[in-house]
Amino acid sequence: MMSGALGAIFRAETKLLARNSAVAVSAVLVPAAMGVLFLNADDLLPGAGTSFLVTLMLLTVFGMSGCITAAASLSYRRDELYLKRLRSGNASDTTVLLGVLSPAIGVTLAQSVLMVVLVGTIASMLPTNPLLLLAVIVLGAALSIGLGMAVTGITSSSEQAQTVATPVVFALLGSGFWAGMSLTEGLSTLQLALPGGAVAELLRLAYSETSTFTGQLAEGLPALGVLAAWTVLALSAARRLFRWEPRQ
Repeated sequence: MMSGALGAIFRAETKLLARNSAVAVSAVLVPAAMGVLFLNADDLLPGAGTSFLVTLMLLTVFGMSGCITAAASLSYRRDELYLKRLRSGNASDTTVLLGVLSPAIGVTLAQSVLMVVLVGTIASMLPTNPLLLLAVIVLGAALSIGLGMAVTGITSSSEQAQTVATPVVFALLGSGFWAGMSLTEGLSTLQLALPGGAVAELLRLAYSETSTFTGQLAEGLPALGVLAAWTVLALSAARRLFRWEPRQ
């Protein structure tokens, strides 16, 4: 029953995403276009290397495909009272949320993989530690979706949700860019404590060719803990702030 309801909601939400040109562009086209542009980012920071490119590309995906798309989708469906109608049926709250958010989750994960493949194809660089890269993608997607849900709790419309979510995207990118300027020398405590810094450090290790697989995992534990903590914080904020009915 749960899988049937989840599949039905997923199909409906995927069609809605495809029909909503503004959300579709921000979720699919903008991250892909910026990803191509970021392939020239090594000219800005020559010493940062491939991991810096992947950092900016994935943070863009997390912000645009994850946070903004989740915020817009949930707000739009909430304002239509669609979420309220779904809750009155047999589907659980978890099934409803997963179904409504599944297109945003799927696009975020697919775009993340696309960015990695793009770098691997054009820059001929593949991660030496796929496990760390996988952790970044999974935690980053969860973090961004949680932030998008939290944003809907403090906004009253889909348009407002996208507007409020935009600074979140800039904050993710900004913290990653700031960390990228110090990757060769090592991140400061403050840089590592930010989500973008944690992503940058984990990807530096994931693409490192001077360390062993186990050494990369051990060295990445602090950054992994930081990113996991931010993810838990975002999901906790989403649980606390998210509202099923329109804000008055």
